[in-house]
Amino acid sequence: MNGQTKKLMWGLGISDKDAEVIRHAAGDQFALTCFPVGITPSVDQLEADKPCLLWISKQGWDAFKALPASATAHIDVASRILIMGGDYDLAELESLLECGFAEIIKPPITEDRAREVLLSAVETQNLYQDIVHMTREICMERELLERKNDVLSFLVSFLEKVTQHLDPAEILRAAQSELATLLPVSAINAICWPPQSSENVHATIYVASNNKNDTTYTWTEKLKSHAEQLLGNGVVSIDMNYMGSTATNIEPEPEKLLAVNLEYGGSKFGVVMVQCSDHPQLGKDQIQVLQSAISHLTLGLNNAMLYTAAQHNADFDGLTKLYNRRHFDTRLLEENTRHRRYGHSLCLLIADIDNFKKINDTYGHLAGDAVLRDLGRILEQSLRTSDYIARFGGEEFAVLLPCTSISHATTLAERIRAQIQEHAFATDKGILNTTASIGVACIDLSKDESPVEIIRRADAALYRAKREGKNQVTVLYPTSSLLLAEGYAT
Repeated sequence: MNGQTKKLMWGLGISDKDAEVIRHAAGDQFALTCFPVGITPSVDQLEADKPCLLWISKQGWDAFKALPASATAHIDVASRILIMGGDYDLAELESLLECGFAEIIKPPITEDRAREVLLSAVETQNLYQDIVHMTREICMERELLERKNDVLSFLVSFLEKVTQHLDPAEILRAAQSELATLLPVSAINAICWPPQSSENVHATIYVASNNKNDTTYTWTEKLKSHAEQLLGNGVVSIDMNYMGSTATNIEPEPEKLLAVNLEYGGSKFGVVMVQCSDHPQLGKDQIQVLQSAISHLTLGLNNAMLYTAAQHNADFDGLTKLYNRRHFDTRLLEENTRHRRYGHSLCLLIADIDNFKKINDTYGHLAGDAVLRDLGRILEQSLRTSDYIARFGGEEFAVLLPCTSISHATTLAERIRAQIQEHAFATDKGILNTTASIGVACIDLSKDESPVEIIRRADAALYRAKREGKNQVTVLYPTSSLLLAEGYAT
């Protein structure tokens, strides 16, 4: 009966006479299929015919009730009309009304009565269908609102997490944790540099790893290559930031990788690579959410890189790229407190280029700048990673040597002095040679003195070296008021 245009009705146990009356009353818009008493249509028949109305005789209903509930439960989905023949009392009628019949009529059925009941039942059925349709629409709208609410909650949480830090590594860790609720994210790695940098940039690579290994090397090369393509020229230098993660051995796989260029206000400042544990097949909604999340991540990283650049400019000397005097004063206070707490020796070297004014006056300030940069590199290459170097001011450089005796500090200072004397300084005016004088001092653990005192002693030792002919190392011991040109007792 599929494909017919007529609406279908079922008759269960009704007489041929009643069926004929119902067919005449229904007209051409309805068709009636009858089943004898004791025969219950199956679920498959119900699915195939989808009857809009069931006409059931009292005898058919009695046989219907005698069957197990599992065999008749599916019949309850359609509207039902009971043809109540025979004798019955009020109590029985009330119990039948409670069985969910839309109408109960008493034979003989007339066409007018059948048509009236049919129209009423169809109207009820249509109203029911409208209610079902409206309910479905409401459920769909509710589901849509819940999804939108989930998306909004995700974006609010994501924005909060990626903007509450000014450390790019913390931002990337937070982004990975949040994005993992949307995508099968296994790692987020990035390369970033200060916004509005010049063509040649100094970048930092952030890798989801605890230390350097073959995998981090692969990520480093991939990130650096992508950055160079984005900038159109080489990245001058990079720093590594190992963000710490359990994902230390996840190799980049192009088919599982989402690379996003970071750009804000027309300025490119990095690349973020999102590594998924599975092939990322995103729907339209997920792509829109991901785009919004990346916009928030871009904003957070832009602010972090601006802050990092400002902090770098505040702490570093622009010419030599060493720490500046401001940062040195803070570091000296920290190291002095730490070394006094544990009773360890802390030494300070102050090196000053000899006759630096003459270099500037004779060869120009560009040549003088080249000498300062070279001297900074000599110091970096001569010291341990635990040692600290700063441009103290002008042509002076300060070196803090943690946990170092004054005899070892003096030996190191002498080695540095010799390296400077032998070094060929390359400038725009050719190769220059120069020397440096170095003052050495250490903190006095026997006294509770200010950190300024070690600066005074090192400075006094330096000026003694200058007065006595330059190009030499001079030491001022805490217990002596005399400046000694040499001597290695601790």
